[in-house]
Order: sequence, then C-alpha cells, then structure tokens
Amino acid sequence: MNLSLCCISNILKEKDIKFRTMTYKTFSSKPRAESLEKLSLVVINNLKTTREIIYHCNLNNIRGYRFSSDLFPVINHPEVMMDLSELPHFNIISLELNNITRAIRETGIRVSAHPSEYITLTSDDPKAISNSINDLELHAKIFDLLDIPKDHSAPLNIHCRKDGEPNEISGKFIMNFEKLSSSVKSRLVIENNDNTSGVWSIENLYKYFYKTINTPITFDILHHKMLPGNLSERAAFDLAYSSWSHTPLFHYSEGKNNTRAHCDMAENLPPQYTSEIYWDVELKNKDIAILDILRRLENGN
Repeated sequence: MNLSLCCISNILKEKDIKFRTMTYKTFSSKPRAESLEKLSLVVINNLKTTREIIYHCNLNNIRGYRFSSDLFPVINHPEVMMDLSELPHFNIISLELNNITRAIRETGIRVSAHPSEYITLTSDDPKAISNSINDLELHAKIFDLLDIPKDHSAPLNIHCRKDGEPNEISGKFIMNFEKLSSSVKSRLVIENNDNTSGVWSIENLYKYFYKTINTPITFDILHHKMLPGNLSERAAFDLAYSSWSHTPLFHYSEGKNNTRAHCDMAENLPPQYTSEIYWDVELKNKDIAILDILRRLENGN
C-alpha cells in the first residue's frame, strides 16, 4: 500500500530535526537586514529538514511526502512580498533545493502540497483572491525550482470552502482559476469538504469542476463520512478516481467519536479498493501512525 506522510515527521522531530518558522510580527520587529538574515537561516533549516524527511520516508517504506506549506515563511506576506532570490545566502538555499531534487530522484518518493486552508478562489474580497493566487504561485515556483513535473503526479490540493448555490460558486472559482499560471493549473486538484450543511461532496465537485475544467477530485474518506451526498464510500472513491489521469493521491484519516477531529492512530486500515492509489495519512501521530498501519498490513491485521 502506498502511504504518504503529511509535512511533519514525529520520529525525526524527537531528534530535533524539525521545521522552524517566523511570523510577520517577529520579522517586522527587527531591522530588515537582521530579520532577512534570520529568515534565510530558517529557510535553510526547513529545506534540510525536508531532505531528511524524504530519505526517512524512503527508509521506512513510506512512498509519498506532502511538503510543508511553510518552508518559506513571511516572504509572501503583503507587507514583504519578496522573491526567493532576494534572500541572503541564496547560494546555499539553491544548493539545498538541489539536494531535495536529488533526494526525490534517488528515492522515487511522490511529492505533493496542500496550501493553506485560507486559500480561496471564491471570495468577494479582491485582496483574499490576490493573496491566495500569490500563495499558490509560490508553491508552484518551489516545485518548479525542484524540477517536479508540471502535472497531477505532483498535486497542489485545495478546497472550495464557500457554500451556497453551486453554479454561482463554481463560476467564480473558475473565473479566478483562469488567472493562475500554467504551473499551478497543471497541478491543481480539489478536495471534498465535510461541513454537513455544505454542497461540495464528491459528486458535486465532479459535476461542477471536473466536468468543466478537468480538475481531478481528491477523495478524503473522513470528509466523505461527514458529507456523503448520494454516494456510498466505494461509489465516491470510484467517481473521484475516474477524474485522475495519474495514480490518484487521496486522504485517509479517522474521526474521534464519529466527528471530524482527526485521531492520533488508525483503528482501521485504508480501503484496498485498488493497489494503484496513494493515501496521504492525516492522523495526528504522523509517521508513527503510518508505520503502525504498515506493520499491521504486513502481519495481516
């Protein structure tokens, strides 16, 4: 079974191999030169951590990795808006990017990203749309710098979070989708939501997005339990699966006490409807949970 780690390795974190961040408040509280120096060191650390996680995944038979969406904190903040090349020590940053590219090629690990939950292509606020597009473009630029394919084998996963009349909402989404670069468009996929009064089930995403702009649909098993629409789990899986031209990357998690709150570990196993599937495991214990699933599969549990 192809299982994929989401962002953080809890195992490596115990060895102090972990991501670091910087808020705009911290960045703006010091002289710019000093803040840029610190930010550059944060970025270098984050890239080294990414490389370590990729090799860690490969060593432990974890076949995919979802990049952290905060590798380059602050640079896309509206009050900063700087290019990666403007960071101090960009020569070292470039070297670390090349090291990640090499790690991906050596291991064959499948990579993806899930940009911020605040990404929106349906807002009535032009600033929210602009910020969202900038964020998506940064993710795509990082993938381009890493020489990652411009297709859905390396998906950028987002939601359509706005609820209401599907035709109107999808129309606004598609209008803003057309503003994106080909680097984003060629990788973008859209995931079902779980708000019980919402409209973005697998069947509606298929009808209003895939059928219009050929955007593959990400099947999230927990979201589907919360908002199944008119489809069984297998039917929703199959419909979403049919929207992909590459092996799909779907999301597996379990909810605490039948809620949308993610469990620490899996009680069950991802469904094995087909071997041609990758599952992003969104359990709180991250790689510890994944290794437990793999152990149980190996032991026939």
